[in-house]
Amino acid sequence: MKRILIFLSIFIGVALLIFALIFGVNRSAFKTLFENREGLAEGSEWVEQTYSLRGLTQYIDQNPERVSVASFVLGYPDSVIYYMADEPRTMGTLANIFLLIAYAEAFENGTQRAGDLVSWSDVSRYQLPKVDEARHKEAKRWATRNGYLSADETITLDDLIHVMVEYSDLSIADYLWFRIGGTDVFNGILEKTGMEYTDIPLPYSGLYLSISPLIRDMEFDELMVYLYDTDPAELRENVIRMAELFSTETESRKQWKNILGRDRLGITFMQERDAMAFFPKTTAREFAELSSSLIQGKVISEKVSLRVTNWMRWPMAQSAISRDFSDYGALYDNRIGLLNGIDFGTSVFTDDTTVQAVFFDDLQIAFWIHMSSNHMHQDFQQRLIWDPAMITAMQRIVIRQDNP
Repeated sequence: MKRILIFLSIFIGVALLIFALIFGVNRSAFKTLFENREGLAEGSEWVEQTYSLRGLTQYIDQNPERVSVASFVLGYPDSVIYYMADEPRTMGTLANIFLLIAYAEAFENGTQRAGDLVSWSDVSRYQLPKVDEARHKEAKRWATRNGYLSADETITLDDLIHVMVEYSDLSIADYLWFRIGGTDVFNGILEKTGMEYTDIPLPYSGLYLSISPLIRDMEFDELMVYLYDTDPAELRENVIRMAELFSTETESRKQWKNILGRDRLGITFMQERDAMAFFPKTTAREFAELSSSLIQGKVISEKVSLRVTNWMRWPMAQSAISRDFSDYGALYDNRIGLLNGIDFGTSVFTDDTTVQAVFFDDLQIAFWIHMSSNHMHQDFQQRLIWDPAMITAMQRIVIRQDNP
């Protein structure tokens, strides 16, 4: 009996130790899973059906409220694919296209210099705890490995833009947003490009702070009503002010860092997805037309357009891209419930150049995880340029949409 009791005590002790190691060390992860158990099941019925891009086209066909596509071949008016192309969609980091235009113009007119050194610590001041923080750290590692970031942790302005484009780094974008001059600059770009249905980009740190009920000291539903009722101009000013407060040594910064470090935004995946409805918006049609103007050298000037498209050509370093394209450039975004892209590409099979904008918006959480983990939106966009079967499938969906 004594030996049995000793065995049981050892067994229970080991079991408790294992439990503590697994659930104690990963307590935050298990808490996140528990809090988001409803969201992790949302849209799961579509996961099995969309392991192929054919299945994805079925999803697009049956969920027009969540998808917008604008795609056309330059020089071929009959090639147009417009699917929910005028529906306002959250831009996410596709708004960085305006940062690229602003800096390309500034480099050309001399108000900014591509070789100016930037301290990585100045950039990181805009990084919110637990909000795309892992991406920012990986961007730093990548910049170091590739020789962009020096031993003293400085980087040229031009290289910093390269890193932002490839990693969609939020803190880099915020640093660049404030450095270039903010709203007046972007209002000017929208006017020059003739974009009527596109909002100006805003600092991401301010946007995320503005949707956190912990930061705002409100219940989530109460905060959503407040944001909905707030005048858009006032909302923009609040977002910018919160980003400024966070980036400087203020008491607000200290309090907000503590809150975010402990509880992140204090909302579930589904709530975060829903709150992105208050982020700046555009339409697929306007972004596809912007891509067309860029590739034709018509945005601001030929030199400005070329600089922007060269920044966007980062995917050409991938062998899979160079196999199907003689030229390709893109910006992508991937965040909870959102998968977006703007691109241009010249197919090696036809030598035709296609420009596009694709928005998967307000996605069910389980389905978004499935698409995101398999990079399905990127594959879809690329094949919509060179794959005749994919192009035909989308054309049929548009026909059905226009003739219900």
